[in-house]
Amino acid sequence: MYTKTKPNISFIEFIQLAGPVVSFNSLEGYEYVVKKLNGSTMHFIRTSTGALWDMDLKQVHKAYLELKDFKTKSFEKYVPRRHSPALGLLFHLKLLVR
Repeated sequence: MYTKTKPNISFIEFIQLAGPVVSFNSLEGYEYVVKKLNGSTMHFIRTSTGALWDMDLKQVHKAYLELKDFKTKSFEKYVPRRHSPALGLLFHLKLLVR
């Protein structure tokens, strides 16, 4: 079970936290290195594969505000195929704790 540390965080505050991030890990330990933040889209590389990914931080923020169950699969409707990095980013930002 995970607990939100800032359940009412604004998107501006969320972006201020996410903007300086240079790398973060998924719960499974995969490392993601941030290449750039373009508007609300974070572009990053999964180091184990070298694949470039992107993720809409507006949707990650929305998921954070709306979800009560923070299983990786719960992110499916918010960030398709980006479930694991989205959850990893929330832990990295200390917005979720165990």
